[in-house]
Amino acid sequence: MVRLSWDLIERLWRIAIPPLFLAAGVTLGGGLIGSLGAWIAGRGPGDPVTTSYRIRIWAVAIAIGGTLTAFENLERGLSARAVPAVVRDGVGIVAAYCGAQWGYWILRWMVGL
Repeated sequence: MVRLSWDLIERLWRIAIPPLFLAAGVTLGGGLIGSLGAWIAGRGPGDPVTTSYRIRIWAVAIAIGGTLTAFENLERGLSARAVPAVVRDGVGIVAAYCGAQWGYWILRWMVGL
């Protein structure tokens, strides 16, 4: 049984924070800049919420450091039964997904939908 100590919680926290905020920032910035770009290109006022919804998966890919590298490391850790590596990579991937969704919710709140 794994005993949760403050040291373990702190290490997981340090692993989760960068992908969380990176994915949230990419989602927020991409939605705002993407809709501004649509407006400049003459397509009318773009909807930042729709744009941020569409780029969430790319925000996750950017936050975990590439499109397939983290998933390859996760697979390698599963096949080698390296539990700490699997937990570390899994925490990073989940944090990135949560950050992208969080950025989408913040932008949706800012726009007022």
